[in-house]
Amino acid sequence: LYMNRANALNNLKLHDKAEEDAEKAAELKPNDSAAYSCLGKTRFYLKDFEGTISALTESLALNTYGEELSVFDQAYLAKAKEALAEELSRSSRDATQSRELSRSDSSIPKLAPPRFVAREEVISATPNIPPRPPKWPSQTLQRDSFSVGPERTIFFGEGALGVKLNRGSDGMVRILSTSVETGAAIAPRRGNIEAGDIVREASGVDLRRPITNIMWGDTVALIKMTPRPIAFIVAKELSTPPPSAAEDLAKAALEDMEAAMLRPPRVAC
Repeated sequence: LYMNRANALNNLKLHDKAEEDAEKAAELKPNDSAAYSCLGKTRFYLKDFEGTISALTESLALNTYGEELSVFDQAYLAKAKEALAEELSRSSRDATQSRELSRSDSSIPKLAPPRFVAREEVISATPNIPPRPPKWPSQTLQRDSFSVGPERTIFFGEGALGVKLNRGSDGMVRILSTSVETGAAIAPRRGNIEAGDIVREASGVDLRRPITNIMWGDTVALIKMTPRPIAFIVAKELSTPPPSAAEDLAKAALEDMEAAMLRPPRVAC
C-alpha cells in the first residue's frame, strides 16, 4: 500500500510525501528489494543523491539469486553517483577559492566518500543461495520476429525535443512524430530521425529489449531530468509493427498533416 502510494505521489511530483510513504514501506518490509528501489528513486527526485545511493545499494543487496538492479535503477544509481561526485568537487573548489581569498592556513576537512558494496561481496556474504530455476518466469515482455536496421545517434540541444514518443503494446518505443509543436522553443538536432524509428537508447537507458509501462514512465522522467545535450540512439524498424503501433503511427501522421494545413504560410522577406 505505502509503496504504491509513493509511486503515485511521485507521478504527481509530490516527492516529499512520497518519501514518507517509501520510508514506511521499507520499514514495514525491511527485506523487500522493491521497497528500497522505490525509496531510492524518490530520493533521486528530491536530489538527495547520497540517500539515493544508500537506498539502491540496499536494494541490490536484497536481490535474490544474485540479480542485478533493473536497468532503470542502474541509471538512477549512476546519475546519483555522478551528481554526488560533482557536488563534492564543487564543494572542494569553493573551499579552495575561499581559502585563497582569506589567505588562511587552516585546513578544511574533506568529506569521506560514501562506501559502496561490490556485488561480488554481497553474493559471497550470503551463503547457501540456490541456483536460479531454469524455468523461472520472465517478467520481460517478449516479441517474435522483430528486426531493425543500423543504429543512428541523434543529439538534442536545449529546448523541447519536438518529437512524440510512444511505448507500443509490444514493449518497444517508437517515434510517432518529429514535428510536434509544444509552444516552447524546439531543441536543435544533430542527426536524422524519422517517424516510425525505434528508440534503442535514450539518456543512457538501454531500450533494446521490450519494457513495461512502469519502466517507460521511469525512462520519461530520466529524459526530462537529463541535462542537455541529450543523445538518442534510433534505428529503422524492418519488421512489421503490431497493429496497435501501426494505428498510432497512422494517427500521428494524420495529425501532423492537419497541423501543417492549419499552420499559416511563411511570408518570404
